[in-house]
Amino acid sequence: FVRRVVAMEDTLYRVSTTILPRLCDREDAVQSAIEKAWRKADSLREPDKLKPWLVRILVNECHEVLRRRKREIPTENLPEESAPPPQEQRELRELVMSLPENERLPIVLHYLEGFSTQEIASALRCPKGTVLSRMSRGRRQLKRFLTEE
Repeated sequence: FVRRVVAMEDTLYRVSTTILPRLCDREDAVQSAIEKAWRKADSLREPDKLKPWLVRILVNECHEVLRRRKREIPTENLPEESAPPPQEQRELRELVMSLPENERLPIVLHYLEGFSTQEIASALRCPKGTVLSRMSRGRRQLKRFLTEE
């Protein structure tokens, strides 16, 4: 279990980046998701489904962090990125991040993390057709953004 989770750590951080803007929130969400998965590991019926199961836990944790953040009053806005990525990567990332979450998350999981559409459907608890339509809408939106420029 530990080896598989450690191997997924980069994926978990990238997934949390699609939902949470602040680094400290992403770290908290990933840590909480791993802890919950560890405590509930015996409830996983199919060990080969660990990745989508853990991503689902992480998505729930990210939404919980967002709910808690709504009740807080920000006192400072400090930049968290130390070295900016190249201009093209930054622009593409901004375009992807401008998509609504329900379109952004399947695109990131599929194209950046290599999840199959079935794994995404399992992680997001929605039908495979819904995942495909969300990805299609997201791709159309990205194409529209890119052709306008």
